[in-house]
Amino acid sequence: MSAPTHSAPHEALLRQQGEEQFHFLADFIPQLVWFTDATGYHTFFNQRWVDFTGYTLADSVGPNMWNNLLHPDDQDRARRVWGHSLATGEFYEIEYRFKARDGSYRWFLGQARPQHDEQGRIRQWFGTCTDIQEQKATELQLRQREQDLERAYADLEVKVTFRTLGLEQEVRELRQRLGE
Repeated sequence: MSAPTHSAPHEALLRQQGEEQFHFLADFIPQLVWFTDATGYHTFFNQRWVDFTGYTLADSVGPNMWNNLLHPDDQDRARRVWGHSLATGEFYEIEYRFKARDGSYRWFLGQARPQHDEQGRIRQWFGTCTDIQEQKATELQLRQREQDLERAYADLEVKVTFRTLGLEQEVRELRQRLGE
């Protein structure tokens, strides 16, 4: 007995359900989700991208649109890292600041992995940007606390050194008196 064949309408319905499920998932997860073709041309952004950036999907697709939303200090580095991944097919990972619709910047961890075809050629890139603003703020607080502790330790070390010198001087003076 042969396997039942699916009718074209049934396959179209399954494909539509799959697309609906994908869009639901892509919009549900907390990351900004994006796709590019093999050359880096953006072809998809999820609703969170639109909500965060204020850019419509039509404004966002294309080459290098995302780079315009990066903090100016991050743009060259991001372009280099992305260019390297596109040229080599290596996993893409970078931390950078994206501009929100209100003009503020937030730190994100950008990651992307290529999807290959049957011949091993890159078909597209699947990427996410995860908000790491709170982690960066905590990191900064920890660095500042570490610097404060280093300064306090250095101050304490100076005080101990001076107190030691003072005590050594007192000991010398007492020995001189006792030796008289």
